[in-house]
Amino acid sequence: MSELAWHTIGAEEDAAVGFLRRVEVEGAAVCLGRTAEGWVAFQDTCTHEECSLSDGELEGSIVVCPCHASEFDLRTGDVLSPPALDPLPIFDVRTQDGALQVRLAPPPAAAEAVHAREDHVSETVARAATTAGPSLEGLALDDVDLTDLDAWEEGVPYAWLTLLRHEAPLFWQEEENGRGFWAFTRYDDIVQMSKDWETYSSELGGTSLEDLTPEEVEARKSMLDTDPPAHTRLRALVNKGFTPRVVNTYEERIRGLASGILAQAFEKEEFDWVEDVASEIPMWVFSEIMGLPVDDRRLLIELGDKLLGNTDPEVVGEEYVRDVAAEDPELRLLPFSSPFSLDLIEYGTKLGEARRSDPRDDITTKLVEAEIDGSRLSKREFGVFFILLTTAGNETTRHTISLGLIDLLAHPDERDRLVADPSLAGPAADEILRRAHPVHHFRRTAARDVTVHGRRIKAGDKVTMWYASGNFDEEKFPDPYRLDVGRQPNRHLTFGLGGPHFCLGAHLAKLEVKIWLEEMIPYLDRIELAGTPERLRSNFFNGIKRLPVKVQA
Repeated sequence: MSELAWHTIGAEEDAAVGFLRRVEVEGAAVCLGRTAEGWVAFQDTCTHEECSLSDGELEGSIVVCPCHASEFDLRTGDVLSPPALDPLPIFDVRTQDGALQVRLAPPPAAAEAVHAREDHVSETVARAATTAGPSLEGLALDDVDLTDLDAWEEGVPYAWLTLLRHEAPLFWQEEENGRGFWAFTRYDDIVQMSKDWETYSSELGGTSLEDLTPEEVEARKSMLDTDPPAHTRLRALVNKGFTPRVVNTYEERIRGLASGILAQAFEKEEFDWVEDVASEIPMWVFSEIMGLPVDDRRLLIELGDKLLGNTDPEVVGEEYVRDVAAEDPELRLLPFSSPFSLDLIEYGTKLGEARRSDPRDDITTKLVEAEIDGSRLSKREFGVFFILLTTAGNETTRHTISLGLIDLLAHPDERDRLVADPSLAGPAADEILRRAHPVHHFRRTAARDVTVHGRRIKAGDKVTMWYASGNFDEEKFPDPYRLDVGRQPNRHLTFGLGGPHFCLGAHLAKLEVKIWLEEMIPYLDRIELAGTPERLRSNFFNGIKRLPVKVQA
């Protein structure tokens, strides 16, 4: 039988929204579900393991695996939450003369998603780009130094990254204070590396560029520095607090916070956008989710800055810059080789103790009550988990909002397009996330020898994937250097697409950026830069320290 053949399942049922049922179609296990928009059909087996999705939950256009809580978008089949890595096959379904019919072919939206995942930009489309990329004239591979913090402080070196994509997609980078690392810069390579955790391990050497001993990795290990199955178990402790269906319940509260913060900021004639807006929105939201006292938010922002800005002497002081701190064997045992991590751990420990005696409906309570293999998180495990969630929940979205504003002000036509059509806030949020990626790269360690692009990566080598490059890959994004607030599809890499480490807070971050854009629309034609943005000195974090702006009368 052809996959284009329609198969009658039976009479259309008078089923409630959320209904799920398993049926057989040509020997294939198919799950039928009823959403508010109508019937949906999809493979009944979760792509993570042999779990029946018909035993799961259907929430809007999302189906949730009953075993591992992986979530799939039933419009496209995309994985929304690991541990599943592979898309879910979506099938076409219709009602015909009162009968329910299925065919084993994707409906148009899912077929388009498959095309977007697999297809590349044609040469004709690439040549039609309206915004030129960085000039490569006179640039040679010998000029590239991904460790040069002076270059990153000036701005993302897109010319270097473009050259690497074209001429050296697997590039060996020497380090002055390290043993060197490989760099993947093409989109497809980054996605493959993200998915292949058995070859490219987060656990063997950690995820920072520091050369750490196994003992040092273990001492400072967070969920980021683990591979499945350990990573899957740790993620499960908090995963349910960040699913799309849970995050969407925060929308009204986030909107109220964003609206109030913007209104207060715009009462001034001049202000620092980072301090008054970009750092406030995500930290207020995250304080509520974590159960943190909102009055402590500036302290937590300061400590987070010192951890993630550990290569910037203005932020941490000359004596605690990473390369200096890494000379101290005691500091090497701490997250980010930073003494300031102890302050954040102490804060989290006190908050955890308070939640043990007074449990609440927040993520901190879930952490202190969580069990892995029958035991609670140790003090160290709780501390590094708290650091990870607190810094990631604030720092990343903050810098996206700052960089996003700079981008909109630099492209008035697209700014005006968004103002004229606020419904573009969703795709505009993804476009800003693509261009304003908060993290430039992540590191893995090769678990075995592998040959890629004719070059041999040896077991134990450091390997990096550069989102700052993949998000501008000409073979995956038409006109990649153009800001397009309506860009669709937009399968950017900012959240770690395709791998088990897909950002836990991706749905929350996107919702915050979308709501910020919607609430910002009345102000966009009243704000302009009042000085030069000051960038973080880092090749890891795409940060803005200060962004002076002024309000037009």
